[in-house]
Amino acid sequence: MARPKAHAPDTRERILAAACDEFGAHGFAATTVDRIARCARVNKAMIYYHFPNKRALYTCIIRDVFTPITDRVREAMHDEEPPARKLDRLIDTLVRSIDQSSHFLPIFLREIADGGAHLGPEELGLIAGIFAAVRGVIVEGAGQKVFQPVHPALAHFTIIAPLVMFRAAAPVRARIKAVRHIDIPEADSDTLVRHLQMVARRMLEPGVQESKVEESRAKRHL
Repeated sequence: MARPKAHAPDTRERILAAACDEFGAHGFAATTVDRIARCARVNKAMIYYHFPNKRALYTCIIRDVFTPITDRVREAMHDEEPPARKLDRLIDTLVRSIDQSSHFLPIFLREIADGGAHLGPEELGLIAGIFAAVRGVIVEGAGQKVFQPVHPALAHFTIIAPLVMFRAAAPVRARIKAVRHIDIPEADSDTLVRHLQMVARRMLEPGVQESKVEESRAKRHL
């Protein structure tokens, strides 16, 4: 009886790497198993040997990409520290985790464009876990009167959106520099961390909103 053909130990990893590139570049709907097979240098049967269908492969990738980031964010919140220190550490963790992942941004932005249509309950839970960590720190700080009360979702996106958009726009900035000779400078992880920490502190500083309201009222009465 013939022995089953052994599979190269890196076959599954090649398939996952190729699928990450294809899904990130083209999205779920436009990516085909044929394209992934060509990119991974395997036949389609090998892909179906490891994954029952394209959706299962995509789900595996989403979990592989999102889980480490969510886990690091949750882990960063475990220590008993003042809310301001927790927020600084949370921002540092988010920036460095996203910067270390070559596939998070393209796949995340594709899912935003598609309305999260290809995310199951577990994958949505991974994304929600990041929001829950941000909200938890803000609520804790507001409860201790060291942060002013703010809309938690708006505060979350005030922190996340600049990070995501600045990194995602890097190819556009490069084209502007090449075509229009205008240099929109890059920022390394340390610089981005410091900037977002500064923005978050100013947004959450107690009394900032109240003082602005009073200032506006005073100007109207001049």
